[in-house]
Amino acid sequence: MPADAAPSFLLLAELPGVGGRVTLPEDESHYLTRVCRARAGERATATDGRGGLATLRLVETGRRAVVEIETCDRARAPRSAWVLAGAPEGNRGDWMVEKLAELGVTTFAPIDCERGRWERVGGRAERWQRLAVAALRQSRRRFLLEVLPPRPIAEAVAGHTEAGCWLADAEGAPASTLQPPSAGQAVGLVGPASGLTPGERELASRAGFRPISLADGRLRTETAAIAWAGWWAGAPAGGPVFAS
Repeated sequence: MPADAAPSFLLLAELPGVGGRVTLPEDESHYLTRVCRARAGERATATDGRGGLATLRLVETGRRAVVEIETCDRARAPRSAWVLAGAPEGNRGDWMVEKLAELGVTTFAPIDCERGRWERVGGRAERWQRLAVAALRQSRRRFLLEVLPPRPIAEAVAGHTEAGCWLADAEGAPASTLQPPSAGQAVGLVGPASGLTPGERELASRAGFRPISLADGRLRTETAAIAWAGWWAGAPAGGPVFAS
């Protein structure tokens, strides 16, 4: 089969079965036919962000291009990762969301802490969604990062007592001495720019979060979140589990 005409995945809300035809949204049509200069008969790959992956053949070009599904399979991820993060300084959350999506993190959950609150998330949510989509396309992944609304740290940590949980902490065990999980759910907790209070650290400890040191120096919130995600992403893991 020829190489894809588009180097990045297309993202489609729905993927019909083999032989089905889809009229692409204008932005995906523009990317495929104008940016990548795909011609009728050439192929591209698309995902629905929920585990579906399809090979498409371009049937009609134009402002709203039409493609036909040639192959399509669906899968679930063999493992998942959540990042619970306090508010960083300024607009550094944009960069954090983009890189977490590239690394394959499943869910980004902003947390409100005593020393830092996500007060401007309402105006960033739409931008974060666009960044997550762009990262999925560029990294050619099946699964789209989910971005949750902010919630208090006590509520966030209480929901993950059965998962493998880690707290980014300069005094913790070095990440190089710990084995990231290759299956199941993993959760990384990172404090806000001003750090967690002793009470919040105790709360995390009681919930089963183990301290992990991600570098030999103090990291910014967004850097620590990405360092933990990189540690998790580096675990040897199997590929997606295909649906029957």
